[in-house]
Amino acid sequence: MSEQVHPIKSELLQKAQGMLREQIRDVQLQLSQLQESSETEEKSSAGDKFETHQEMLNQTRDMLQKSLAKDKILLAQLNAVPIKTMERVEEGAILELSIGKIWVSVPIGKVNLNGIDYQLVSKDSPLINVLWNLKTGDPYDFRGKKEKILAVY
Repeated sequence: MSEQVHPIKSELLQKAQGMLREQIRDVQLQLSQLQESSETEEKSSAGDKFETHQEMLNQTRDMLQKSLAKDKILLAQLNAVPIKTMERVEEGAILELSIGKIWVSVPIGKVNLNGIDYQLVSKDSPLINVLWNLKTGDPYDFRGKKEKILAVY
């Protein structure tokens, strides 16, 4: 197995890192704006209206903080994904299947790189569990559909 960095994986890593960092910045901005809104409302409201507004702000803040924590965890996990060339389906492998190209990394969805869509999925996804440790040309059966792995790299 080669220990050489795969150029497509390196580019995918950079693009996915950028996407996650942008999401993190966006959530942090929303939290900052929420804090400003809370402080403004404290000065101008009283009674039930104030309490209702504060509860809505607290619920929104909790949701944003959970989203921020999740994105930070995904970024840390992404940074740990190997980007070397691989021969078997494992974390860090890019797979070419009849349904498209998949990078076994983190579950953030579709990333377009140079006009090609790559689906980023976790090693724990049902499809990857079926394909784990298989090689290029190996057959597999997923949800009643029999296919072959077109390429692993």
